[in-house]
Amino acid sequence: MVKGKLILKGIIELLSPAIIGSGMEENSDLDVMKDSAGRPFIPATSFIGVLRHKTENVGIDSSKIEYFWGTKRSDEENSTQSSIACSDLLPIGNVSVSFRDGVRINNKKGIAEDKAKFDYEIIDKGSTFSLNLEITLNGVEDDFKKQMLATIVELLKNEKVRVGAKTSSGFGRMKLKDHKICEFDFSRKQDVVNWFKYRRTDILPESTVFQYSPIKLSENKFTVDAFFTIKNSLIVRSYSVDPNLPDTEHIKSGNDYVLPGTSLKGAIRARAERIINTLEKPMKILDFLFGSAGANVDKPIKGRLIVEETILKDFPSEVQTRIKIDRFTGGTIETALMETKPLFRGKNESLFHVRLTIENPEPHEVGLILLLLKDLWTGDIAVGGEKSIGRGVLEGKTAEIKYNSLNIVIDDPSKLKSEDKKKLQDFVDALVNYGGETC
Repeated sequence: MVKGKLILKGIIELLSPAIIGSGMEENSDLDVMKDSAGRPFIPATSFIGVLRHKTENVGIDSSKIEYFWGTKRSDEENSTQSSIACSDLLPIGNVSVSFRDGVRINNKKGIAEDKAKFDYEIIDKGSTFSLNLEITLNGVEDDFKKQMLATIVELLKNEKVRVGAKTSSGFGRMKLKDHKICEFDFSRKQDVVNWFKYRRTDILPESTVFQYSPIKLSENKFTVDAFFTIKNSLIVRSYSVDPNLPDTEHIKSGNDYVLPGTSLKGAIRARAERIINTLEKPMKILDFLFGSAGANVDKPIKGRLIVEETILKDFPSEVQTRIKIDRFTGGTIETALMETKPLFRGKNESLFHVRLTIENPEPHEVGLILLLLKDLWTGDIAVGGEKSIGRGVLEGKTAEIKYNSLNIVIDDPSKLKSEDKKKLQDFVDALVNYGGETC
């Protein structure tokens, strides 16, 4: 018997681009899902699936979880209907869709593999969607359901929920804004009247108050927040079809230049592979950390390393004209003139933020990330294109390393405290001494 309803309404804003694939290949190799009017939207199935995953494996009684989310298909004989209902998240205003290019790099040669270029559609960051979520109160674990709703709100407000594909490369980060929660108790006449008014007008009453604390979810994360500058120049290519624009320029998200998580993650994975080969460790380390998928993979593994997309502010760009040289004659090749528009360091030495996060890390995985941070910091890893002419080299300025009670800030590595050096070295030693699979 239904004894009441909880309603959550609000606005979901994308803080980074999102890829919610439709399975279609009409405009690109992977098109985003659109409604009948051609507008991109977030399916409720994707949204609720992510929320369930975030909350069901945190030590909460499984029976309570099933009262809230419902029983999974594997146990249909003793099934419980879900208490939660959510509408598809429809776009608010104009929601733009852009294209991104991708290419698979041969890690041994450091160049693009033949016939391995692809493109895909993304929903641009800053897009907003309406959230309408309803929870049924029936006298069974109602207090828990209210706590779970408070927990969902907390997760969404604190940007801990991602939706769509390539979330480990910084895509799909979202935030809840301007939300309102109303509780309707059907044992009270006025609440019943208010409920029917809401169903007719879709406007929540102003008088209801919801006061429940969220469930504290345990987190086990290793995080690096580092700030870099560009040593010389940087370009992650974006191609133009406009003859009045350069042939390639640095990629943008909206009006901002960005360093895509895909580009940075690809660069550090290539270096991680070299480190693992040098130490003669199993490649499964990379599969558990970066993920693995594809036609040659028996069982896909979702990566636990998240590399955020970062905005590059206040870095000047400039068009440069380049030519192709005939190596036999030493002269220029006809019709091989091209223009590129990379970013440069600039006079003010602007900084950009790089965030790396491992969920449920192992000590040897932390050690590997520390070695990768060192190589990025010292300019030993180049990012993006045109590396052969010196582009893509970064210069580290500051870094903050967090893991449980560990919190180390690095400004000048040569001045790092001896006890902090030992703590970091212990993680590297764990990689050196690693002898098998643990994940």
